[in-house]
Amino acid sequence: MRDDRRGLSVGTILTLLLTAAVVAGCVVVFAKIQSGTPDAQMGAQKVIGLVGDALQGTTPVPVPQSTVRTVTVTLAPAPEVTAVPHTATVAPALNGQPRSSTFTLTIGGLLSFESEISDSVYNKTNKSFDYTAILAPIRPKVDSDLSLVMLPQVINVADQKYADALVPAAAVDGLKAAGFDDVLLNTSHILDQGIQGVNNTVGALAGRGMTCVGVMAGSARQHQIIPLNGAKIALLCYTDALTAKGKIAWETQPDVMQLFSLEQAEKDIASMKAQGADCVIVSLYWAKADTTSVTTAMKNTAYALAEAGADVILGNHPSRILPMETVSVPDENGIQRQCLIVYSMGTLLTESREGYDISGMLLHLKITCEKSMVNFDAIEYTPTYIWRRNVNGKMQYRVVCSSETVPADMDGKQQEIMARALIRVKNALKDGPAQLRQ
Repeated sequence: MRDDRRGLSVGTILTLLLTAAVVAGCVVVFAKIQSGTPDAQMGAQKVIGLVGDALQGTTPVPVPQSTVRTVTVTLAPAPEVTAVPHTATVAPALNGQPRSSTFTLTIGGLLSFESEISDSVYNKTNKSFDYTAILAPIRPKVDSDLSLVMLPQVINVADQKYADALVPAAAVDGLKAAGFDDVLLNTSHILDQGIQGVNNTVGALAGRGMTCVGVMAGSARQHQIIPLNGAKIALLCYTDALTAKGKIAWETQPDVMQLFSLEQAEKDIASMKAQGADCVIVSLYWAKADTTSVTTAMKNTAYALAEAGADVILGNHPSRILPMETVSVPDENGIQRQCLIVYSMGTLLTESREGYDISGMLLHLKITCEKSMVNFDAIEYTPTYIWRRNVNGKMQYRVVCSSETVPADMDGKQQEIMARALIRVKNALKDGPAQLRQ
C-alpha cells in the first residue's frame, strides 16, 4: 500500500504564521481597549490597521470623491391621523409614550327660568310646573361626554313660590330632560336666599342625579376635577361680584364661595395642574349684564388666566354673545399652547324679548389631551332662538335651533325675528375660531 502523507508546504506554513499573527494582534487589541486610556485606544487602532493590511495583502486605496454620488431622498408623506372617536375612551400607551384622551363638551349660556317662563308652564288644575318642553327642541344638540349650563337662580324646594331669581324645583327636571350633566352656580344671585338657598339648590340638583359646581355646599365644590375618558378635567368657577343681599349672606359664611381674584385664580390653576389636571376650564361670571363689547379689563384678565395655564375660559353674565378667540401662550417648558377664550356665552333662555337676548348658542368642543398638551380638534356652535308664541291665550316658550328647518307651526313674523337672531349670532362669532355646526 502506498503512503500518501506528505510534509507541510511552504504556503501552508505561511498561512499558519499569518493566522497566528492575527490572533496575537486581537489579543493585544482587546487588552488595550480594556485599559480605557486614549493612548491605549490609539495603539489598538494601529494594530487593527496592521492586521487588516496583512489580511488584505495591500494598503487600502481611498475612493476618489469624484466617484461619490449624493442622492437626495424624498420621504413619503406621513399618513393622516384620524382622531379617536369620543366613544372610544382612551388610546392605549405605545412604547411607554403617554396615551391620549379625547372628549367632547357642550356648553350653554345663562338659562333663566324667570317669572313669565314659570307662568307659562304652570298647570292651575293640578298646581304643578312642567318645564321639560321648553328645551326639548335642542335636546339632540346637547349630547356629548360632558354638558354644562349656567343657572343664575336659586331653586325653591320649600313651596311653589317663584320670582325672577327664584325657581321651583320642577325646573331641574327641565334641565335634566334637556341632557345637561353639570350646572354652574357661580353667579351673583346664588346667595340671594342666604346659605339655606344655596343648600336647597345643591340638594335639588343632587337629588335628581345632577352635579353642580361653583359653591362649597353639600356635594358641590367650587372647583372640581372631573375624570372624563381617561383625562382629568379641572373646572374652576368664580364670580366677580354678588348682589347686595348675597353679599350680606356671604359675609356670614365666606367659605361658601370664593370671589374672583386673579392672584387666587393663578394659584388654583397651579394647584389643579399639580394634581394632574390635563385640561383646565375656568368659568368666570364677570362684567355687567348690559355689556355690549369686550372690554380691555376683560381681555387683560383672560390673557393672564391663559398665561397661568387655563385652556378654556368661559365668560358669562353679559346677556348677549360676545366674540371668542384663541390665544397662543407658552407653557412651563416654553412650548406654545392654545387657549380658547369665550368672552360671553350669552343667554340660552330668558323672558326678555330684546334682540340680542333671544339670540343664543350652544358651544361644542372636541378636545384631545396628549403629552401635556390640549388640542382643539373642533370648535363649533349651534345658534339658538327663544321662540315665544301665544297658544290659546297662554304664552309658550321654546328654545330652537335657528340655523335649521323652521318649525312647521312658526308664523312668518316669528320666522323673520328668528332670521335676525341668527344673523346676530353669526356676526358675533364671525372673526373667531368657532364654526357653525352643520
